[in-house]
Amino acid sequence: LLGVVTVVVASFFIICAAPFGSHILYKIGGGFFIAAGILFSLVVVLYLIWVQAVADLKNYEAQKKIDCSSYSIYVRYGWSFILAPVGIFFAMFSGMLFLLVGRTIYLHSD
Repeated sequence: LLGVVTVVVASFFIICAAPFGSHILYKIGGGFFIAAGILFSLVVVLYLIWVQAVADLKNYEAQKKIDCSSYSIYVRYGWSFILAPVGIFFAMFSGMLFLLVGRTIYLHSD
């Protein structure tokens, strides 16, 4: 949720910077996009750790096999999880581009 809020705030800064050509707002927006990419990366890594290490699937499976001998658990990742790294890449990439735009506006504003 914090990553989504960060993207919304970054978009607000970029939209406010566009009409005025403010290099500071572009840089702030770019920084927020990079922060959002880092937060989204953290979410993906924490989810992987939770599913693979913290969730006690072996004990859960053993308890369920008492009632049903053919019970088995399969951990599968869906399309949204597969596309999450793509979104992280584009958040980081757009952040770097907006930082570059802010720097270019600053250099050419003289």
